[in-house]
Amino acid sequence: MKLKHVLIVLISVVILVGLSGCGGNTSSTNSGAGTASSAAPANGGEDLAKFKGETINVLSWEGYQEDEWVKPFEQKYGVTVKVTYAGSVDEMFAKAASGSVKYDLIFMDGGSVNRYYKMNLIQPIDLAKLTNTNQLIANMKSLNDKHVVKDGKTFAVPFAWGSLPMMVNADKIKEPIDSWSALWDPKYSGKIVTLDDAANQTAMTAMLLGFEDPYNLTDEQMEQVKSKLLEQKPLVRTYYAGFEDGKNLMASDEGWIGFSMGPTMITDLQKEGKNIVEVIPKEGALVWIDNAVIGKDAKDPELVHIYIDYLISSEVQAQLIKKTSYGGVNADSANKLTDEEKKVSHMDDPNYFNNLVYVAFPESFEKRVKLWNEVKAAQ
Repeated sequence: MKLKHVLIVLISVVILVGLSGCGGNTSSTNSGAGTASSAAPANGGEDLAKFKGETINVLSWEGYQEDEWVKPFEQKYGVTVKVTYAGSVDEMFAKAASGSVKYDLIFMDGGSVNRYYKMNLIQPIDLAKLTNTNQLIANMKSLNDKHVVKDGKTFAVPFAWGSLPMMVNADKIKEPIDSWSALWDPKYSGKIVTLDDAANQTAMTAMLLGFEDPYNLTDEQMEQVKSKLLEQKPLVRTYYAGFEDGKNLMASDEGWIGFSMGPTMITDLQKEGKNIVEVIPKEGALVWIDNAVIGKDAKDPELVHIYIDYLISSEVQAQLIKKTSYGGVNADSANKLTDEEKKVSHMDDPNYFNNLVYVAFPESFEKRVKLWNEVKAAQ
């Protein structure tokens, strides 16, 4: 009997242990792994489904929202990137300030950020939500931060940069060109094309006049700039707005020489067979750094942060450079370019910035716009 009791006890213990083990496993599966698995993000820790059906309203420059990189993002997140393009700095500001459309994401040069900041049109960017900022070109970011960090908060992330050089048709103009004064040369009357842009026209003319800081002009210097632009006006074929307008003027030989909106105009014309060359005048040329900025009333800032991070990734930046020849902001993107692509986009020349002047926030946008409108209205 004693042996029988011992066996019964042992069998009972084995059964209890077994049940206990089965019960533990069942509990873990139901409340832990099983539940987590059903709600797990589909890709890399991101919950892709929660953004499905949303729309990001973007106010941008041409060339920044191309199908090559926008479509994959839309497909991945099930969202729509709706783009509105602007032809000039002034047009972009007017669209954003009107409030008729609540733009989630706006692209602008770093010098304009302060203008939007003062009008309370933008909101800070949470850099902790971006994974690609540590790959940004260090000296470019440092220069840019001087203009986009306000009260310790970052309001913009660089996306692309480029100079505003002179463009010259080398088949039509054989002599060397090394100064902005060529845009005032009577021998090119009727063949000069230049920007319809108050801020950049004022700055470029101030550089030609030798003023030390083209973004901090006295009233007397502003009058001198106005007089110089009025002197030029009879020689100008047209003031153009937008890349395509400028390119068409040079492609049709209506313009031989001009103030370009960026190197991409020149490289596009070269691809069309035009012998258009880039000139950085001895007085220097402006350099813009365009930034991505989140609108004050952005519907879903989290989604906009994800889109910004995607746009500054080395993959998208390499695509941007290849397609537009703009300078990229992600240092690692240069590793995805050919030597020729690096050269065309100036990603191979760290000293390129030495002869360039940052497009900064001016002493008064209003005064510059007034000056420019008076120049255009003059008979």
